[in-house]
Amino acid sequence: MEQLEATHLPGFTVPRVFGGHQVGADVRADLAYTLGFLREGGVTTVAGMSVDDALRAVLGSLPGDQVHTFFSYRVAETVRRYGEFEGNPLLAPLTDRQREEIARACDSRGHLEFLATLPRNYAAVLARCETARASLGLPVDEAVLDDLMSRVTAMLTENPDGYLDDSSGRLGRFDIYSIDIYLFAEPLADRLGPVWTKGMRNAFRLAEEVAARNGAAVSWGRSGGALAQCITIELAGLAARTGLVGSRATRSWVSRAEDAFRHLSAWFPGGLIAAHQYRSAESYRGTPRRLQMTLDCLGKLAEAANGLGGATGHRPPAAERDALTWFDEPRRAGVWTYRGRDLAFVLPLVSGSETDYLAVPRNPGLFEVPVNSDLVTGIPFALHDGERYVPAGLPTEVSKPPGGLGITHVGWIPAGHKEMEPHLRVLGGSRHAEYRAEGRTLHVEETLGFDTAPQALAFQVTEPVGRPLDVRLRAGEGDLATCVDTSGLSEYRSYWGELPRTHQIDLTPGTRVRFGWSVTPLLRVLSSCHGHAYDASLYGPLAGRVAAGRLPREVLAGDHRALDSWDQLHVHWPEGMNLPCELDRHLALIEGLREHEVRIVWTQHNLVPHDRSPGWVPIYQAWAAAADAVIHHTPWGMGRARARYRYGAHTRHHVIPHGHFGGLMKDVASVDRRAAERSLGLRPGALRFGVIGAPRAEKRADLAMRAVAASSRQDIELLVLSLAPGQVPPDDPRIVALPYEMVPRAEYNRRLATIDVLIMPFDTGEMLATGTVADAIGLGLPSLVSSWPFLTETLGKAGIPYGDTERELTACLDRLDEETLRSAREAAEALKPHYDWERVAELHFAVLEEVGTAKL
Repeated sequence: MEQLEATHLPGFTVPRVFGGHQVGADVRADLAYTLGFLREGGVTTVAGMSVDDALRAVLGSLPGDQVHTFFSYRVAETVRRYGEFEGNPLLAPLTDRQREEIARACDSRGHLEFLATLPRNYAAVLARCETARASLGLPVDEAVLDDLMSRVTAMLTENPDGYLDDSSGRLGRFDIYSIDIYLFAEPLADRLGPVWTKGMRNAFRLAEEVAARNGAAVSWGRSGGALAQCITIELAGLAARTGLVGSRATRSWVSRAEDAFRHLSAWFPGGLIAAHQYRSAESYRGTPRRLQMTLDCLGKLAEAANGLGGATGHRPPAAERDALTWFDEPRRAGVWTYRGRDLAFVLPLVSGSETDYLAVPRNPGLFEVPVNSDLVTGIPFALHDGERYVPAGLPTEVSKPPGGLGITHVGWIPAGHKEMEPHLRVLGGSRHAEYRAEGRTLHVEETLGFDTAPQALAFQVTEPVGRPLDVRLRAGEGDLATCVDTSGLSEYRSYWGELPRTHQIDLTPGTRVRFGWSVTPLLRVLSSCHGHAYDASLYGPLAGRVAAGRLPREVLAGDHRALDSWDQLHVHWPEGMNLPCELDRHLALIEGLREHEVRIVWTQHNLVPHDRSPGWVPIYQAWAAAADAVIHHTPWGMGRARARYRYGAHTRHHVIPHGHFGGLMKDVASVDRRAAERSLGLRPGALRFGVIGAPRAEKRADLAMRAVAASSRQDIELLVLSLAPGQVPPDDPRIVALPYEMVPRAEYNRRLATIDVLIMPFDTGEMLATGTVADAIGLGLPSLVSSWPFLTETLGKAGIPYGDTERELTACLDRLDEETLRSAREAAEALKPHYDWERVAELHFAVLEEVGTAKL
């Protein structure tokens, strides 16, 4: 409210024009209503202004004859918070004329004569107006109020569970108003008695069954988006205020409200709702009503806050669900809720042929559709004489196998109609669909029938912003599947955001058409080393199944909002994340990941960082405790890590080998070895050993050099590319040692082309793995290896054991023969398929799928 006052309502003065549109009296009524809730909650000043004075300024400017229905009761109930109308202290400083206008604003009796043509819920609206007027001591005709209450009671009891058919013709249009009608009717609860209590409890139950993760109480039908999130928060406020659902359920509702509010808070930049920017609202809530919708939502939040008070939440474990909730079983009106470990959505079976009411899967951020439109997505549509036709209305048949749903519609109805008027032209035919949820994938088989083939027939699936989908469209001969860029197009916007990509199949029209489609949301995985050779080799084969990205700088800086668009963080080296060696910074990132429900996979390449700074040990411990899954490169490494760190009880451990880097070294075979040898000062014709990779405390390049110097063989040579600063090689012409440096890949490969055998002189220290084995296997080179278990487990027979000491290595060099080298070389070649990145990536993908996503 303070932001809104500062940007658009200075001194709570309502403008006459906003964004090019005339501002109506409804905005003033909603502003007063919201201020009244703040005052009720104990807030005495807003934006430096007394709430009482702000209310007087707003109410005193009301044109009474322009306020009616919803806005009449809001004015009346706001005034009633200060007492009856006569002698009301809020109104006392106002003029007689102003008080007369306020009394007129409370009065909507002029709408009684239109009840037969107004939407059905207007009986409740007018009943609430009259109840509020009665509480103010204003004259009320009790017979009129009794008649209104009889109408409301009849409306709420025509369905045995109290669900509201919101259509004018009782055609089965059930939506968010089956919940909202009871929130709305709470001021009438004393008059409605058990009718309200039973219906309200059923409304809680329905919302619990169908609510989306982002807090939307219902994700189909009108009043979606921010309003649907507000309803979840309102439900929590009512639960806390009344105790209607019990203390345990109330805590769950408070937790849902917290989640909804976290998602909703981003909708009010500068205090003004963003429901119309890069998103869509219904046509009757279009841009002329931005201010009104802003205040409508703020009023709901203020009222809920008063009810919540200091209530604390408890998030219940996510419950899996695969069930049909019937609104009207004889007419087959209901909703299928599927909430599995890896996929979640609702599929409504209700009346209406516009996009908001069609029988298509819905889940904000995953399955979204254009708003209030005839631009059909998620269900086949026919085009005939320039009009879209869709299988709509209540299904004629419904079957419910486990994990699936079968539905049949008879007739193809013109798309884009909320009310299914009887005069609509219908194309003869049918649609039968079999839905099946399996893992992260929704599979659908379609059988379409037409009395006469339509002129065109199509199907499309829209992709939400930030949620790439793997859409498979099974096309037949003559069908054309394609993906269309729909970014920036206003008609391709849902309640929640833009729909930038549309997967489409142009089907060959006929009287009987069969096709299939499936949708799998890609796992969205951030990497702590995106672009690194290891990371690129791992995620390259997973393109199309995993959306991989770089950990954003703003997240590292403490702004965690970008995490909402990701499912997992794949950590490689905590010290390589561009965070300092400060435990608090890492804990803050871990907490941000937890708050934004990003799961953690850690490939634990190291036991401790190579620089051995003791400050990293508690940081490694923090990541160990937080990780949902940890990948180790060998069984020995897993045992060593688990003995060192305390992992979470929830942490799953996996052993997956390090892939080989043969793909990065394909040009080694074409290198002119003689020229490379000359440039490096190497002797041609020697059996050349190599020590490669960065210097490490455990990598005993010094031992290798001394062992070669002690060897009696003159046909060997050692090329050391790992010389540490200050390290001096022996004065032996058989040893060429270069200071370690990062060189371009082409130069590195040129040097590798001169090596016949690798020496891996590692002590068993604090390392868990070395990437040099990836070079050895990738090149198919034999290796002389120490007893370090990582080497023996990884290389097997491709490694020639020498022991651990200088003397043992010298002895190995002296006795080494061609047969031993040939056998090890063949073994190294044979290892390539096992360490191929395609295989390694598949093993990782299985872990990523097991970890899954919380964002369903």
